[in-house]
Amino acid sequence: MLEKFNGWPALLAELCDGKNLTADKTESVLSEILSGEADPSQIAAFLVALKVKGETTEEIIGLVRAMLNASEPLSLPDGTIDIVGTGGSPQRREAALNVSTMASFVAAASGAVVCKHGNRRASSTSGAFDLLDALGLPIEQTPKEVAEQVNKKNLGFAFAKTFHPAMRFAGPVRAGIGVPTVFNILGPLSHPGRVKRHLIGTANLKVARQMAEVLLANSSERAWIVTGEDGADEISVTAPSRIVELKDGEISEWVLDPMDWGISYFSPESIKGGSAEENAEIAQNIFTGIEMGARREMVLLNAAAALVIAGVVLDIDEGIKKVVESVDNGLVMKLLKSLI
Repeated sequence: MLEKFNGWPALLAELCDGKNLTADKTESVLSEILSGEADPSQIAAFLVALKVKGETTEEIIGLVRAMLNASEPLSLPDGTIDIVGTGGSPQRREAALNVSTMASFVAAASGAVVCKHGNRRASSTSGAFDLLDALGLPIEQTPKEVAEQVNKKNLGFAFAKTFHPAMRFAGPVRAGIGVPTVFNILGPLSHPGRVKRHLIGTANLKVARQMAEVLLANSSERAWIVTGEDGADEISVTAPSRIVELKDGEISEWVLDPMDWGISYFSPESIKGGSAEENAEIAQNIFTGIEMGARREMVLLNAAAALVIAGVVLDIDEGIKKVVESVDNGLVMKLLKSLI
């Protein structure tokens, strides 16, 4: 039985006094929000008060449980991986490059089973599902259709709008607040297929550590939560990246430097994307081998990391060889065409 909160005034008073909530209590609160029983002013007050106090790992664990319990079920093969960024980096607001979405195609064509969870753009110039739409892929798929595509093609896309319909009660409030809230990290932690392997990007190292702790508590098997030292929420090629790794029930931290794999640092300007249409053109140029340089290297490096997490290869070296081969042999473009 979940710990109930004693009405909104008492709950908000606790948060305003700086008191932390239990996982059961936050699960109970968000369950009420997602059931449509809370009014917009209560939702807004809760999100802002939680942000001002600072969310604890235990509070996030409860919120994730509520999100998963309210989501549409999705049956996926064991070992399926999600590749996703939390957003929030300045570059994404100016000229987003959909690295994780592009890397999903490359990783799937290279042997990983990928189901990417995502949405349309919120604060960036192009969200994952904006890019998929621009590429000509169907984005309003049913849970059954997504599951069938993952099983047949090793690649599927779980649209948050479809799988988290209860978010319609909180979504407009979240947008109206206009500042990042805990919902920015709940999406990547709340895959409806309850996948156990993750490559997650975030621009904040403290958040990366919290996310790893939440994934561990929710029985994930393997994860890299990555933060570029340049502020990117992907494995970067303009600077080293901090990796918070979950493996064998333990959390560790280390630095991934692209120069260790012969990738020289590129300028921040060289990894800019743009609108969904511009990103669609960039993706196809990378997949066909027309585009070389920073954006290709960044997509391939993230795809190689995904292969490591998925257990397809043992290390980044082997992963890079495999993803380069998949692009050069036309396997990535063949996969894209088969999905349109």
